[in-house]
Amino acid sequence: MVASYRIANYDTPFWAGPNRAAGRFNRAGGPGATQYLTLHPLGCIAEYLRGNDLSEPADLGERFVRIWVAEVDLSEAAHLGFDDAGDHGLAASDLVADDHEACRAWADRVRADRSLPRIWVVPNAALAGTDNVVIFGERVLSPFHSPPVDPDVDLPATIVGDVSLLPAVVLPQTRFRGRPHASLEAWERGVRSEYQEPGSYPFPRG
Repeated sequence: MVASYRIANYDTPFWAGPNRAAGRFNRAGGPGATQYLTLHPLGCIAEYLRGNDLSEPADLGERFVRIWVAEVDLSEAAHLGFDDAGDHGLAASDLVADDHEACRAWADRVRADRSLPRIWVVPNAALAGTDNVVIFGERVLSPFHSPPVDPDVDLPATIVGDVSLLPAVVLPQTRFRGRPHASLEAWERGVRSEYQEPGSYPFPRG
């Protein structure tokens, strides 16, 4: 089981029915449900900043979030990265592009083919050098560290931050819309980049 993270200001971080809003790998209203989690703890923060266009330090003090950690079994997950995007009819740039249509069309094909994996590891568009987990299908919250009753539906998770301030340390690392993606650019140069952790974590001002 691998720890993964999500921001969701609700009583559950998962969708048991069609997503109301469109995402990179889903259309609004379905078909089915799509779950999004990040494999780096700061990945969900960067995605929240990018998704809400919170690019100024002053913006961070005005938002409070609920952060979840979930246990995901990646033993049968498939990887969709820059190297193999072409094998799936995608350009490497599609995986982090501001336009999500190519990824949504690919996801439509995956949902229609039940022989394909339901869990995929993909690049994080907001925090270069880190990955996300995309799960196709409904999931329901189950107790953390407890064996799921139905492994195909139950997903263990718990809250690790409630009414939490967003950490400013991730702001300069966040890739906002219209900006280049450092990992994609490195891949295009034939270089494999890795995420660099922040040099320090200052205490918030009281």
